[in-house]
Amino acid sequence: METQHPKKAGIWIDQSHATLIGFFENHPCTVEEIESPIESHVRYEGETSDKTQFMNAQVGSFNNEKKRNNIEENQLKKYFNELEEKVVGIKELLLIGPGITKNQFFKQINNNKKFQGTRIIMKDANKMTQNQLFAMVRDHFTYES
Repeated sequence: METQHPKKAGIWIDQSHATLIGFFENHPCTVEEIESPIESHVRYEGETSDKTQFMNAQVGSFNNEKKRNNIEENQLKKYFNELEEKVVGIKELLLIGPGITKNQFFKQINNNKKFQGTRIIMKDANKMTQNQLFAMVRDHFTYES
């Protein structure tokens, strides 16, 4: 978080993007939007629905599942590392999101020594408007304190 560095923050996180919300003196504000580098499925020429690619007659066919998993893992790691840099120094962090991405991010930062003094809380939530997200962050930090 570049210009102002709050002590408390919320992050809406899913596979497509993350929204960082700083909490300053009972007032939440968007600090930054971060787009995820994770690509949705890209279908290659010659690929069937079961993700098998047919090559020339000498090579035969092969399944790219391991290669795809490695690519996705690397993209997820890059995404999480970028988010980590943004929240270092936060004393209380609220992770909000619909799926397992927030759980994976929680696991990564929970095992990181840089975040030993950080209180991390997770809340499940489906799609939210920006106002709903601000209200959730405000209510959490206002009533938790």
